[in-house]
Amino acid sequence: MENGDTDVPVDAQNEPNGSEVASYPQLGEIKDRTDNPNVSSPSWSSTVTATAPSSSSFNFWDVNGYKPTVKRIDDGARLCDDFLKLLAERAEIEGLYAAKLQGWSKKWKEFVNKGPEYGSLKSSWLNITNEADQLAEIHNELQIRLVNQVHGNLQKWKSSNYHKSLLSWKETKNAEDGFSKAQKPWTKRHEEVLKCKRAYYQACKARDLAEKLYKESSVEGSVTNEEQVRKLKDKASKATNDAQVTKEKYQDSLRDIGNYNPKYTEDMRYQFTKCQDTEEERKKFFKGTLITFSQQVSLVPHFSRISSIYSDLKATFEATDVLADVSWWAVNCGVEMPVIWPKFEEYTGQEEQQQQQQQPQPQPQPQQETAVTQADSSKSDTGSPATKKSSVCTTI
Repeated sequence: MENGDTDVPVDAQNEPNGSEVASYPQLGEIKDRTDNPNVSSPSWSSTVTATAPSSSSFNFWDVNGYKPTVKRIDDGARLCDDFLKLLAERAEIEGLYAAKLQGWSKKWKEFVNKGPEYGSLKSSWLNITNEADQLAEIHNELQIRLVNQVHGNLQKWKSSNYHKSLLSWKETKNAEDGFSKAQKPWTKRHEEVLKCKRAYYQACKARDLAEKLYKESSVEGSVTNEEQVRKLKDKASKATNDAQVTKEKYQDSLRDIGNYNPKYTEDMRYQFTKCQDTEEERKKFFKGTLITFSQQVSLVPHFSRISSIYSDLKATFEATDVLADVSWWAVNCGVEMPVIWPKFEEYTGQEEQQQQQQQPQPQPQPQQETAVTQADSSKSDTGSPATKKSSVCTTI
């Protein structure tokens, strides 16, 4: 970096003091998510036990170093599912809250209507249930907007950007194929370099051992005869030549892969840029969805309605006229009722009839019960001599 700048994300550089620091995963977390297919969603919520590798142990340009970038596409699809679940649960909470308010309102509205409360205070009680109904209406609207404008849009976006294939997402397979195609020629050359390197190191090891044995046999006082010394010398010379040949092959393989490196980096950058563009699009859409979510769940647009609900509720409570209520009771049920003193009333012959009309009439028994009673009566009547005698007398 020039001018001593450090490699810090742009968002972190522009971040004001005291705000939350952007959360970036460690390399160990990325590797864990890549290598562990059994991690349940959301996989990044689980504790990572693996030791994070140092920056030198992981390199995008190494063989299969692109795997975390490809895996990020699968992570994006899982993030969509997690986001959809989050939104669905929040919308469900809004709906449940509204339903609870409505159920509570219905229960207590019936209770107050059937209860002993009366007058303006009864109206105030009922206005509490009206407040719950009005608030429930607002939260029902929040649920509908979350489902339609936030959850629904995210579901459509996922369907448009992630297409399921037989075993994975098509986007993941395309990225894997693109990186594999770009890396295959370089991987072949890289394997040749490693092969030549191993051969050169083995040849150097054999050369050093042969030279050591030859030097030991050439020391004065050695028990090795001249023929053995000559063979050891020839073997050391051959080992030196082999080391030189393998060294040249090793250097040739390095020149070959060095010549291909520009093509390799160009192809890999092209594929990586495609993945970066896809991830940038996903993050931008998620950012927009989060902003839409904040707008839809905000109660700010409903402040006027909510303020009206509670101002009307307060006005109703303040308008409760306790004196009027007790005065009404006095007029209709108390001392303010007109006094009717008893006085002499001449007999007209209609008094008994009026009393009978004022007495409550007995409730008729059900037809089935009457029939059963009549049947039981007939049985009991026919079973006794007194009943038979009475029946005969009645006939006569």
